[in-house]
Amino acid sequence: MRKNKKTINFNYYIFGIITAIIIGMVVFNDFGLITYFKLKERHRLLDHELSRLLLQQNELRSKINKLQTNQEYIEKIAREKFMMVKPGERIYRVKETKEIVKN
Repeated sequence: MRKNKKTINFNYYIFGIITAIIIGMVVFNDFGLITYFKLKERHRLLDHELSRLLLQQNELRSKINKLQTNQEYIEKIAREKFMMVKPGERIYRVKETKEIVKN
């Protein structure tokens, strides 16, 4: 049996349409490639944010530990942030002057 050219062309046409539909579904549906790449980028950003937050958490835990155990660190914070002094201690303020150099 021999198929005529119209039947063969029609089969190619149907095959092309089905292929285009399948490719469209693979690329554009909710589980398609575009969604995949968007989610992959979001995952990368969230992973970076998680690393940053874990580092910040470790730094804060270290500060908490120092504040609970290190008296010198507590005194340093009290002096720098709250301008506190020990009883009988004198504070000398140094006024900075800027020198103007002329060429």
